Amino acid sequence: MSDPCYLGVDLGGTQLRMAAVASDGRLASEMLAVSTGRGFGPEQLAEEVARLRDQLKITLEPRGVAGLGFGTAGVVRPGPLSQSSNLPRLNGHDLRALVQSSSPFPVSIENDARCFTLAEARFGAARNARHVFGITLGTGVGSGVMVDGRLHRGGAYEAGEVCAIPLRDGKLEDSVSGVGVVRCYEAAGGEEGKSAAELASRAREGDGRARDAWASFGRDVAFLCVCALRLIDPDVIVIGGSLAQARDLFDAPLRAFVGSTPSRIVYSALGPASGVIGAAALTMP
Repeated sequence: MSDPCYLGVDLGGTQLRMAAVASDGRLASEMLAVSTGRGFGPEQLAEEVARLRDQLKITLEPRGVAGLGFGTAGVVRPGPLSQSSNLPRLNGHDLRALVQSSSPFPVSIENDARCFTLAEARFGAARNARHVFGITLGTGVGSGVMVDGRLHRGGAYEAGEVCAIPLRDGKLEDSVSGVGVVRCYEAAGGEEGKSAAELASRAREGDGRARDAWASFGRDVAFLCVCALRLIDPDVIVIGGSLAQARDLFDAPLRAFVGSTPSRIVYSALGPASGVIGAAALTMP
């Protein structure tokens, strides 16, 4: 029999995505996806994971599957999920036990930003680094911490929950997020109702307010980087998530704010697949 694959699930507020991953970190199947949303509950989770799993198993024969891992937003500790604001119906449920009950192979669960960090440290832009700080930029901000080659979870499993770090008159996520970019643009007199993606297009077309909003965003991401540099002293800081696609608009102010450092600041090499790859890696030897 050929080497087995590992299934990875990336569970987010808008989609649940699953793919098979080979032991070298490469995708071994297509990426399957279903919609989630705030009404997505434990029954749908168990049903959709089983359905997608069985669909992938058919395409993978005779390789077989050795394990299933999945990452989700929220605080992941032994027992029930908590603080998953985008998937409120899953709070209070033991997701690993829920999926394991109908799975013929081992199941692991982890915070999605830690899965991102694991993927990039093992197979991506931070490959072979021992001390890594991962940052995911999107609807919100998340991070994962790797110390001496191992994910660091902390005493209450909340290591890396950086969203509530105080910043100015609010918290970090108020600024380091898509909503934060929009809010900064509107506060400067920009047109209301635009998305972060639209503001990236406007900035590239020369809109001064949009460019300033992204520059401010870059400085705030830099603040998080400096916190990590002083507290963790990582070999590599790796940045990913949907907003990293606008790095041409915020990378220069980010690096100017951080200044000279022996740590490397890089961007994801695995792109949108990083969450699925990191989840699958949870069950790899």
